[in-house]
Amino acid sequence: MGATDNWYQELSLEFADGQREVMFLDMTRSGRHKPRQSGLPAEWTKLAFKKCPCCTLTQDMYCPAALSLEETILTLNQRTSVELVTATAVDSENRRTSVKWPLQDVGAAFVQIAVFSSGCPVGSQFRPMVRDLRAFSTDRELCKHLVFKHLLRHGGDAAASEAEVVARLQPVREIFYQLFLRLQEVPRGPFQDAIPNSIVHMHSMTLYLGIKVKELIAEVMQGMR
Repeated sequence: MGATDNWYQELSLEFADGQREVMFLDMTRSGRHKPRQSGLPAEWTKLAFKKCPCCTLTQDMYCPAALSLEETILTLNQRTSVELVTATAVDSENRRTSVKWPLQDVGAAFVQIAVFSSGCPVGSQFRPMVRDLRAFSTDRELCKHLVFKHLLRHGGDAAASEAEVVARLQPVREIFYQLFLRLQEVPRGPFQDAIPNSIVHMHSMTLYLGIKVKELIAEVMQGMR
């Protein structure tokens, strides 16, 4: 596996009350996230529970993105979305990146891993584009990175890049929406809002990219000159 194939290798979270959670991310040789399972997956992770209309997987399977998120949700189920946490990411070259953000913003990293690196047939199309992305990138950084990758694919053709970005946005936006709907039907306590809010965060990012795609393409092209 190449140095940039493991986007995240480990994520650790330090809370204000002193508790620390370390989440090692098991990856296959292809870079796919393999969540740890202590028993049978929860009912809400079944593909048929809230299957995305764009999904090409069969009905007798589990949703890869939901399975990836289940481990995270079980770890953070007593935490609120607005808690400030110090999060540290370690990549495959043991480089560390730390941020101090609300948990819902840090949680966006787990949602990105779940959608882009779990084996989701739609989200996995983005994995080659994000595996060299800086850990804990802001929404704008992620959007510019995706725009840059599409411009490279199309040899700097702005119109073709914009068309592909727009075409790819709709199904991935649908995935974030369906993941949110899955969690709305799962019984949970009043504090279990961090990951649902992180999913909303990512859905909002796709809306931002759709609105700003022309502007971002022009900005990235200017920087490439």
